[in-house]
Amino acid sequence: MSLADRLNREYVRLHTAKEDAFWTQKMGLADDPGAAQRDFDAREIELQRFLQDPEQIPRVREALEPGAAPAPDRTALEGWLATFEAHAIESSAARALAEEVLMAEGRLAEARSALELTYEDEQGRRAPASSVRLGALLRSSTSARVRRSAWDGLRAIERGVLQAGFLDVLRMRNRLGRMLGAEDYYDWKTRRVERLSKAEVFGLLDELELATRDRARDAVEQLATRRGPDAIRPWNIQFASAGDSTREMDPYFPFSQSVRRWGESFAALGIRYAGARLVLDLVDRKGKYENGFMHGPVVAWRDHGRKVPARIHFTVNAIPGLVGSGFRATETLFHEGGHAAHFANVDMPAPCFGQEFAPTSVGFSETQSMLLDSLLRDGHWRARYARDGAGQAMPWEVHERSLAATLPFAAWQARAMLAVCYAERALYEIPDEELSAERVLEELRGVERRLLFLEEGSPRPALAVPHLLAGESSAYYHGYVLAEMAVELTRDYFLGRDGELCDNPRLGPDLARAYWRPGNRHSFLEFVPRLTGSPLGAGALARRLTQPLSERIASERAEFARAAAASKGPGIEELDLDARITIVHGRDTVAELDGDFAAFSQRFAAWIDAFAAGQRVAEHTG
Repeated sequence: MSLADRLNREYVRLHTAKEDAFWTQKMGLADDPGAAQRDFDAREIELQRFLQDPEQIPRVREALEPGAAPAPDRTALEGWLATFEAHAIESSAARALAEEVLMAEGRLAEARSALELTYEDEQGRRAPASSVRLGALLRSSTSARVRRSAWDGLRAIERGVLQAGFLDVLRMRNRLGRMLGAEDYYDWKTRRVERLSKAEVFGLLDELELATRDRARDAVEQLATRRGPDAIRPWNIQFASAGDSTREMDPYFPFSQSVRRWGESFAALGIRYAGARLVLDLVDRKGKYENGFMHGPVVAWRDHGRKVPARIHFTVNAIPGLVGSGFRATETLFHEGGHAAHFANVDMPAPCFGQEFAPTSVGFSETQSMLLDSLLRDGHWRARYARDGAGQAMPWEVHERSLAATLPFAAWQARAMLAVCYAERALYEIPDEELSAERVLEELRGVERRLLFLEEGSPRPALAVPHLLAGESSAYYHGYVLAEMAVELTRDYFLGRDGELCDNPRLGPDLARAYWRPGNRHSFLEFVPRLTGSPLGAGALARRLTQPLSERIASERAEFARAAAASKGPGIEELDLDARITIVHGRDTVAELDGDFAAFSQRFAAWIDAFAAGQRVAEHTG
C-alpha cells in the first residue's frame, strides 16, 4: 500500500470516529453527558496525535521527491503535506500541552452545558431558556422587563465560564501558541488556519472598522434622539431598532415551510449535494449545543477514481412559535445547507482536502454559507418565496419597512461581529500575571463600548458567544467578517455578469467549479479572485453597509416587482438535490426523503406544527 493510501485510510478511520462522537456529545444523545464528553475528547486526542506527529512531514516530503510517487498520488501527498504543516508539533512538551488544553476545553464544555439559564417571563415567573431563546427575546419581546431579564441571563454565561476554568484555558492556549513560535495563541491559530498572521487579519478588519465607524455612531445617536436614551441600552437596542419589523415579517417566515424553501431555492440555483447523506437536527431542546453547525463525519473525496459521497450533519436551533425565530432559523438552515453543499462537492484524491479544519480556511468556508443565507434578505428572494400560512406573498410594503428599519443599523450590526473579534484578541493580549475575571470583563466591556457606542456593553456579551470557548472555534470569529467581505465580492460578480442571484441556475455550478471542488488546495486569498477577479478587501462590503437608504430602496423596489412578475423555476415535484436526507429531533426521526421532496417537506411541516402546538399547551399549563 502506498503512503498516500495509508494516510487516506488512517485519517478516514480517525476522523469519522471523532466526528460521530462529536455529534453524540453536542446533540445531547448520550444518557451520560460526562461519558460522552470524555469519549469525544479521547477520539479527538487520537486524531490530533496523528496530525501533530512531526515524523509525518519528512515521510511525505520524501515520497514527493521526483520519481518517488506515482503521478496520481502526488496531488494527494501535496494535500497531506499542507495538512501536516498546519498541525505538526515538533516539541513533545508542546504536544503534551496541546492534549492538556483539549482536556481542559472538554471540562469547560461540560460546565457550560450544565449552566441553568433562566429569564423572567411575561407573568413574572422564572423560566428556563437556552441562550438561543434569550437572544431571540432581545429581538422580539415587547416587554422591556423580559428583555432585561434575558440579557441578564446571557451575562450569567460570562460569570459561569469564568468560574468554570476559562481563565486556565486562556493561559494554557497562550502558552501553547508561544511555545510554537507565535506572538500568542490567536496569532498561532490564524497562521495555521488562514495562512495569515494576526496582524494581517486585523489589518483587513481595521479597514472595515474605520469605514463603518461614523455611520454606526450616527445610527445609535439618532435612535436615542428618536426613541429616548433607554432605547440604546443593550437589552433594548435590537428591539427598538427593528422589533416592529421583526414582528411584521414573522408570518412570512413560518419555520414549518423552511425545508421546502431551502430545497426549492437551492435546486433553482443549480446546487446539488453530489450523492451526500445529510442528517439535519433543526429544533432547539435542552442538552443540544446552542449554536448551529455543520460537520462532516464522512468526507467527500475521490478514492482511486471512485467518488466517496459525504455524510454531513448539520443543525439549527429553531424555536417554533417564538416571534422572529422562523426567519433566524430559516437563515441558519440556508447557512448550514451552504456549508454542506461546499463540503459535499469537494472532489480531490485525498480526504484531507475536504475536511473543515486546518488548512481549510474559516473565512473561505463561511463565504459559502453566508453567500447563501444572504439571499433571504434580498427583495428578489422574498418576492419569490416569502409566504404566510395562507400562501399569501409578502407585500412590497412589508419588505420596504424592513429595509427602513434594518439598513440604518447595517454598519452597526457588522461592528457587532467585529466586537467579538476584537474582544477575543484582547483576551489573548492580557499578560498572564494580570489575567483575572475582573480584567477579562474590563477588556470585553471596553471593546464593546468602543465598537458599539453602548455604555453598558453589547446585547450579546462576548463570552456568551460559544465559539470563544471551544477549541475548534476559538480565534475563529474573524472568519465571519472576512467572509462577509468575500460574499459581497461574490455577489457583485454574479449580479454584474448575470443580473440576478435568486434562482440563478449558473450560481451552483460556478461555485462548485471555482470554490468547492478543489477543497482546501488554495488559500482564502487565492480562492476569491479565482472566481471574482477581485482581491479580498473591505471596500465592497463597506459600500453596501453605508449605502444611502433611498438608493437601496429604489433598487430593491425594481427587483421586487420583477421577481414577483416572473415565473419560478422547477416545481417541487421535480426537485432533486442529489442527496439522501433525514431530519431528526435528538434520537427521533422526523422525516426521511424517499425521492418525493414535496411529501418529505410536508411531513416536516406537519411535525413542526404539531410540535409548536404542544409547546403552546405546555407553556399555558406550566
